[in-house]
Amino acid sequence: MLRHVYPLLLVSLLPFRVAVADDYMSPGLTPAELQAKLGTTGAPLVVDVRKPVEFGIGHVPGAVNIPVEELEERLVEVSSGNGVLVYCINGSRTRQAEPILYTNGIDNVYHLEGTFYAWIEGKHPIEKGRAKKSSW
Repeated sequence: MLRHVYPLLLVSLLPFRVAVADDYMSPGLTPAELQAKLGTTGAPLVVDVRKPVEFGIGHVPGAVNIPVEELEERLVEVSSGNGVLVYCINGSRTRQAEPILYTNGIDNVYHLEGTFYAWIEGKHPIEKGRAKKSSW
């Protein structure tokens, strides 16, 4: 029963998107650009900075879940020669994550343009399920 409710929950939240100015510190990748990179040798590390329950409802395929509240403690997990793309549902936690990454020497940072809402609205694939346990 709950499996059928979660996708509806995601879609039902779409009208509540927060409209904010594009004041990100990092350059953006559109959902189409990110999807084209996923699974290639040039793919960035995709980090979902939402809470685990949100991640479990749905996330970008292959993303790792590091809640923004834990990001500084888990920086060892955030390294990629192809950059790091951070995203959340409306951009607020992405904006919190960017200075943490930049301050700690991670310079090749991107954000998901339009946030996870744009990913959903673009009908890009969504993976469901909890985050896998980290080996750290």
